[in-house]
Amino acid sequence: MTKKFYFVLASIFIVMLVGISQGGLTESSEARYAEIGREMALSNDFLHPRMLGIGHYHKPPVTYAITALGYKVFGFNEFGARFFLAVALLLQLLLVYKMGKLWFEDRKTGIFAALIYFTFPIVLASVLNLTTDAYLNTFILSSIYCFLVAKLKKKKGFLYLGYALLGIAFLIKGPVAFLPVALFMICYKISTKEPIKPSKHTVLGILLLLGISASWFIAIVLEKPNLLDHFIEDQIVKRSVDASQFKRSKPFWYYLAFAPLLCLPWTVPFVYVLIAKRKRLTFTPQLKTLGFSCLAILLVFSLFSSKLIFYILPLYPLLALFFAGVYKQVLEHEKNYFLLTYKVGFGILTGMAIELLCIPTFEYKIWFSILALAAIGSYFYWWNFKTKASKSTRLFALSTGATLILLLLYFSFAPQNELLLRSFKPQYAFIEKQRKDTKDYKVIVYDYRLPSAAFYLGDRIVTVTNTNYESLRDTRFERDSSWTQSYIDLRDPNNYERFKSLLKDSTNIIITKDRRPIPDSLEYLTKHFEVEAFGDWRVHY
Repeated sequence: MTKKFYFVLASIFIVMLVGISQGGLTESSEARYAEIGREMALSNDFLHPRMLGIGHYHKPPVTYAITALGYKVFGFNEFGARFFLAVALLLQLLLVYKMGKLWFEDRKTGIFAALIYFTFPIVLASVLNLTTDAYLNTFILSSIYCFLVAKLKKKKGFLYLGYALLGIAFLIKGPVAFLPVALFMICYKISTKEPIKPSKHTVLGILLLLGISASWFIAIVLEKPNLLDHFIEDQIVKRSVDASQFKRSKPFWYYLAFAPLLCLPWTVPFVYVLIAKRKRLTFTPQLKTLGFSCLAILLVFSLFSSKLIFYILPLYPLLALFFAGVYKQVLEHEKNYFLLTYKVGFGILTGMAIELLCIPTFEYKIWFSILALAAIGSYFYWWNFKTKASKSTRLFALSTGATLILLLLYFSFAPQNELLLRSFKPQYAFIEKQRKDTKDYKVIVYDYRLPSAAFYLGDRIVTVTNTNYESLRDTRFERDSSWTQSYIDLRDPNNYERFKSLLKDSTNIIITKDRRPIPDSLEYLTKHFEVEAFGDWRVHY
């Protein structure tokens, strides 16, 4: 069974590698991380993240550095930007398997947990777009695994490794990295009734953690002391308390309502078992730790006003392990119900695929779509009516196969519907075509910030901000005026003349959005441009 599991992991990794470069970079988060990584790779400056030529200190630099490494190996393209996301998914699946095998002392439970985890929609979403979340989840999960090995196998080296990995997690997204690990360890202590007696190894490990976590912040603050207030007030206090500043404020119940939806259809049979068949369950210390950890993460993150769904991504490896532990106990009695649930889920998937083909807004390669539907139908028919495999094998074949088919459909769908997915690669290709014989031209992005423009068109981008807060840049920490070559702030009337001169140059390109056109007072300067529409965006050339 283990060999088959590793074959499935290899298949998942291959599918990811084949499809990871499909579709252009999407705005705004993915393009932002990709562009900062590109500028880091070009400058070889891994200490100062920069975006569009201006310092960007919203996050520590590890995600950007990983992305920069991808470019160094594979070039400046979508595959280079996203390659390590595929690696992150593979590592997460291996870690979930290893944790399940170690903690439940059962290889099959580890395999169940990994395959359940792979099918969670939120997991796939986190590795299909470049952000900090997949990498943060990988380091948090690896840290928890190391702590478990240190506890259960009495290997002190893993304790130090766990603290070191948690320190790197801090350098991905800051203090939020500590919360899931701390909550898990607290729940572990309570469930196992283990006394809290910090050893010298724990103290030394915490010192190692603090040293790694603080390393970049100390280096950068020593160089630019005014960044200290920025880190504390803007990036910690305001993000946690005043979420309205970042448009991320959500009600307390937000996670409680949406978290179960992000692990469908598994939620349905497990809720049924936990409510209707709870007398058959033995809540071991392992299940108690996992269950309490999941609840603790949900409740604690719900207390923060700033909420994005990926903030609770570290919940889902623990939830997959909890589901696998429950499933192993009720396997003989309730497997028909589990299998029926996934048959229904697979049928819904088929219906959704057919329905999507009928929506005229979407574009498809018709022959690929027909083949995909035939593959879905054949796969479903085989695992339901023909195979003599066990019900557990059928269940996980259906769930894993359905997820792989979803991935393949997405990889086919993405490059054909880039504008719908907020990838503006088609308009950049149009610009390159229009100016293929011109070297010295500028692309003026009016009242929006489009890091993807720089990724695809290079350092010719000039961002012009007027009334849109999203286009504002923080230039407090710049030591020279080189940034003024790529940024114009029209809130300063002195910058109008430079903006006018750019509009008068017919070799330049202007990108606008319908909601924020060029001001009427300057519209006369764009009369000599032709206009090409890309959704609600306009390219003036």
